[in-house]
Order: sequence, then C-alpha cells, then structure tokens
Amino acid sequence: MDKKIRRHLPPGSGEYSVGCVDIMNDHTDDGSFFRLYYPVEKTDIFERDTQWPLWLPRKQYIFGYLHFLKWNPKIFGKFFRWIGGDIYVPALWMAPLCQSADQFPVLVFSHGIGGNRTTYTTLCLELASQGFIVASIEHRDGSASMTYHLRDYFGGNLNDYVDSAKKSKKKTLHRSPSFKEEWKPFEHTDVMGIEWDDFQYRNKQVHKRAEECVKVLNVLTALNDGRGIQNFLGFHFNTKQFKGKLDLSKAAMVGHSFGGATCVCALAKDKRFKVGIVLDGWMHPLDEEVIPMVTQPILMLNYASFQWRKNIEQMRQLERQDVERIMITIKGTCHQSCTDFQFLFNKPLGKLLDVRHVLSPKKAMDINFKAVLSFLWKHLGINGKEYHEDVLNGSHKLVLTGTNIDMDVEGGDSPFSPKFYSKLPDDLS
Repeated sequence: MDKKIRRHLPPGSGEYSVGCVDIMNDHTDDGSFFRLYYPVEKTDIFERDTQWPLWLPRKQYIFGYLHFLKWNPKIFGKFFRWIGGDIYVPALWMAPLCQSADQFPVLVFSHGIGGNRTTYTTLCLELASQGFIVASIEHRDGSASMTYHLRDYFGGNLNDYVDSAKKSKKKTLHRSPSFKEEWKPFEHTDVMGIEWDDFQYRNKQVHKRAEECVKVLNVLTALNDGRGIQNFLGFHFNTKQFKGKLDLSKAAMVGHSFGGATCVCALAKDKRFKVGIVLDGWMHPLDEEVIPMVTQPILMLNYASFQWRKNIEQMRQLERQDVERIMITIKGTCHQSCTDFQFLFNKPLGKLLDVRHVLSPKKAMDINFKAVLSFLWKHLGINGKEYHEDVLNGSHKLVLTGTNIDMDVEGGDSPFSPKFYSKLPDDLS
C-alpha cells in the first residue's frame, strides 16, 4: 500500500534537502524574528514527512490573512482553514546543517504587505536547496498580516528584600522570566481618511523594515562567529553548528512588493549586501535620498498585471551605467506569482482571488527560480551552476526586457490589457 503523503507545497529541486527553524533573538518588538531555511544532507524528503512543519505555524496567522483581506472570519474562517490549515512545508524541522560544503552564501528575504515569514516558502525552499542559507523575516512595522512578540509577563527578578538573618544586607530573588505572547495584526491605513497621504507613514515603515533586515544579517554574522544567540521561542536547537559555515562575503537581499522597496533601502544602509533582487517592487515608500546611495547590482523582476507608469518611472531611477541593473517582466503573471498562494487554489478560484494569472504556478515559479538564481550566481561569483542568460536578457518566450507598460500613455497601459496576453505562447496552463 502506497504511503499517503501530507498536503504540501512544492519541494526544492536542488542538490540539498532543506531544514528550517524559527528564530526570535529578542523577545521585544525591536528584535529580529525570522524563519531560517538552510541546506541539509540530501535525503528522501517524502519518507520523512512527519518532520515537516505546517505552512501556517499558528491559527492566528489564518485570522491575520482574513484581517488583512477584510474578510469576515465567521464566514471565511472555516474556508481558509480548509484551504491552508493542513498544508505542510517539505523541509525537515531543526535538522542538522549540511557539513559537507565549506560555506554557504546568505540571503535575507523581505515579505510584502500582508505577508509573513512563511508566505514565500516555495521560493525560499528552492533557494536553500540550491545551497543558500535563507532568513525569511517577519516584519514588526505593521505590514505583516500577523506577527507577535513576547512580553515579560512578570519580570525576570523579584524585588529586593531584607534577609532576616542579615538585616543590614539586601538580596534579590531570581527566577526565569515568564513571557506572554502579544499578537500584532496588519495595520490598515484607510481609516486615516480618503485624502490622507500615506508617504510619510510608508517611508517610516520602509526604513524600519530595512533596519530589521540589517539586524537579521547581524544575527547571521553572530551565528557564523560561533557566538551563542538566545532563541526566545525556546527551541533546543544547536546554533553553534553554523560557526564558520556562512559565506558573509556573498550576502544578498531579496524582497517582494513592499519588500522590494525594503530591499533597495537595505542595500543603501548596509554594503554587506552585495546584490539585490526586487520582485514586482512597490517603489512609493522610498525617499529620493535612498536611490543614489545604492551601488550594488539589482535585478528588477516584474509581473505582468501589477505595474503602472509612475511605479516603473520610479524603478527606472535605479538604472546606472557603472553597475548591472536589469528589468524584465514575466508574461502571464500576477502580483502573487512568487508567493505560495498560487499553489493553494485551483485555476478558476485562483483567478477569482487574483493569486494566479494566465501562466501556471509551476511555470511562473520556474521562471522566478531561473531569473533569481542566475542573477545571484553571476554577481556573487558562484561558479559551476546553470546560468539562464535567455531569461535575464528577455529572449525566453515567457520573458520580455523592460516592462509591458506603455510609458507613452498617461497612467500607462492597463495592467490587464488583453493585447499583451494575446501574444503569449499557447502552452501556458
């Protein structure tokens, strides 16, 4: 009798299997909170599905997505639990890091508005299976669909008291702190009023997000140095195994949508990030002072149904002659074509919910993989890999150079213009 495999997202296709663990190195709202994906020894991942973590780590994340979408949880709660509540991640929870390789390059991944640390699991799994250590951050700026921190419920110490045997001396009772979870849902801004200009709010957010990415890189540096880090989630996970295993000279920043702007801002703040990948970036939050500070190579990978003229104009401000800045667009894709949502719904429902478009999820993600990995391998100096020049130069049948937006028309061509999709190959679904 064949073994029944749990419902799961697509596994990585690289030379490694993937391990993962959640790390919260500071229990306060100012700390770093991320899921770490990393290479482990190749194994039959489907024979070890009891070690897979859930895609939605806690039930609160279901309500976080519903809150972000403004869907009534009483009506849609059961539906979303049915769709995503029992989806598993084909990675080995807290498995030992692969020790056969010398060092692994490093990525920090920033989610978009309404995302969290697991929204881009499929992409992160593929990157880790190809030999990257990936830290997928969960931002605390109010843009995550749901997140949480730990509040010291009682405090670590009791008050000083006078020892009855030695009345002249005070002593302090010590005990371990007791923490209480404080959940933070997405902050909706439309309550500010229809005329409210959100630039200052979003600009403040993008700088906080970028600083959080820098903090994550600091944590990864501490791991590589062999310094013990405290994980306030309480997992008994050996972080010392990462000593000397991270190649911090090959660190990259990747982000989607708001995370794309975060990527650019983080590149400006910290030159330890050697390359950036902007996935369908939303450029509105960036101030003009940031752009000239960015000196690293950047891939601007756009999707066909999201962009508009003003955003592309802002994106083109990144173009330079002295460093490679590439803009390409994947045909038949929507804004969610790098997230896991496209794998959760069938074609009609996926289109209705705008989480998938003309291109099938498998093909959309395959082009994402080829573009992202090729650009990273090229600019991080990683040799011996398959380089997909046809994707980066726009000669692939599903990719075009630049944008599909008509920049000569005020507002640009409609992102859903049928004339663009009428030229697509027939074998998209």
